[in-house]
Amino acid sequence: MKSLGSINPNQAYGVGQATAKPAQNFAKQLQNAIQEVDNLQAGRDQMVDGMVTGEVTEVHDVMIAAKEAQLAFELLLEVRNKLLEGYQEIMRMQL
Repeated sequence: MKSLGSINPNQAYGVGQATAKPAQNFAKQLQNAIQEVDNLQAGRDQMVDGMVTGEVTEVHDVMIAAKEAQLAFELLLEVRNKLLEGYQEIMRMQL
């Protein structure tokens, strides 16, 4: 199975490991995703500033960084929307 790629299936599915509580694991993954989006946006801002100052001469690199940051942000917004919908659905449930 290891020859399929660098991903170890046992690690990917948490087999044979003591994993963190699901809520902590999810919260940590969400924090990591937010941090990654922030890093992409900071990188985009640096590329745009570099383009304005003349340090970056390749327009396509700036456009790629901008599009990547935009897509990551849109994905994060969709995840937030789905979480909010789920929360609202739970709140509508009757006991």
